[in-house]
Amino acid sequence: MRLIKKVKKYMAIHFPTEKNATKRVISFWEKGGPDFEYYASADQEDWIKVFWEENTVFCKLFQTLDLKYTLEIACGTGRHSAQVSDKIEKLYLLDTSKAALDLAEQRFGNQKDVEYIHHQSGLGIPVDRIKDNALTAVFSYDAMVHFEKEAVESYLADSYRVLKPGAYALFHHSNYDKNPGGKFSDNPGWRNYMTKSLFCSLSEKYGFQVVHSEVFSFSTTDSDCVTLLKKP
Repeated sequence: MRLIKKVKKYMAIHFPTEKNATKRVISFWEKGGPDFEYYASADQEDWIKVFWEENTVFCKLFQTLDLKYTLEIACGTGRHSAQVSDKIEKLYLLDTSKAALDLAEQRFGNQKDVEYIHHQSGLGIPVDRIKDNALTAVFSYDAMVHFEKEAVESYLADSYRVLKPGAYALFHHSNYDKNPGGKFSDNPGWRNYMTKSLFCSLSEKYGFQVVHSEVFSFSTTDSDCVTLLKKP
């Protein structure tokens, strides 16, 4: 039984039936997808420390954010927002995986200050769920590294829409500059094609000011980047 499960996972990763690139990325973290089990492993303390220890680039830049009204994009089970939920007056958790959001709801229980947004398309922020100029912060950790360019653009455009003037967005994204147009699962760490310069250019295209953008090694040398943006 275990062997059959491994074979099915291998086939789903290397021989996908889904032709739409963004939908294919989404399928990996749906319930029954080839990497749904990731959520459990990523909740371990050692994995959390990578992002939240004081000396990490993630934690240092996160201090810039005003967390009063915060959206986490691609939140999964909410493990990152859980680190700072006591500082947030209203938290929005957005993900394409309904099963992951169900786990997030279990984590936060019946907290009235948390709103769960299931957006299956993986493109942007539903306009009927978050109004223009409503948020003080938007962030995404350990997820956008896998996104197709069209998804990255959609989240940049809508993050600008929902943020108040003067507010910040913080994104952890890929800096993998090989295999453009190829399958993300063929790349080290499943990093999708994206670069620091391209991400910054797209951010400016949608109106943001780039405050800080820093490349670092994660799955491979210089594979990742974290970028802090400001809405003027």
